[in-house]
Amino acid sequence: MSDSQITLNQFFSPEKKLSPEQLSSLESNKKVSSLKEKIWKETKVKGPLVLDLIIKKTAEILDIGILDIMVKAWNKYKILLKYLDKEKYPPGETFLVPLAEHTIKSEHRPSIEILINDQPAGKIEFSISISIMLEGVILKIQDGKIKGITTGTCKGKGAFACENVVLLEKKTASIPLPGSIDLGEGIPIPSPTKQRG
Repeated sequence: MSDSQITLNQFFSPEKKLSPEQLSSLESNKKVSSLKEKIWKETKVKGPLVLDLIIKKTAEILDIGILDIMVKAWNKYKILLKYLDKEKYPPGETFLVPLAEHTIKSEHRPSIEILINDQPAGKIEFSISISIMLEGVILKIQDGKIKGITTGTCKGKGAFACENVVLLEKKTASIPLPGSIDLGEGIPIPSPTKQRG
């Protein structure tokens, strides 16, 4: 996977500041305020420590590659399983597989654990949901692996929340994907047994 691939960070563009309403909703959230209280009791540190941590961790949490999400979804397509048959699809040959217009939906539930003196004080939970609509995508398959992707048109929408408070929402006309993506050694198409496990 390329280091330069587009991530949910770029999709959501979280550099914009949270609104006063969002900050207020986060601060008044039961779990966040309980954590603030716990930190104050244990460390006597006041202030927006928990909020600062949430904001600081946002970029890290959203560091999920959009390409990774797409490939993971495509690997569940039963249509790709036939390319594991080395007799019908010899390893030395390359096969171009056009995908019909489709939507990929992905949900993520990351969390951060707060430690005070190396002891767990509590967990802050996040949720990410994204929907990517793709048209005109062609996969390049060789030796049971997705070796490259020719991208067509792509648009998406998504939401990023912390403890049920929506921090970022985005709907886009198009996500800027490169026209052709080389996957180097390729990403193996999992066999049906691996997909079940």
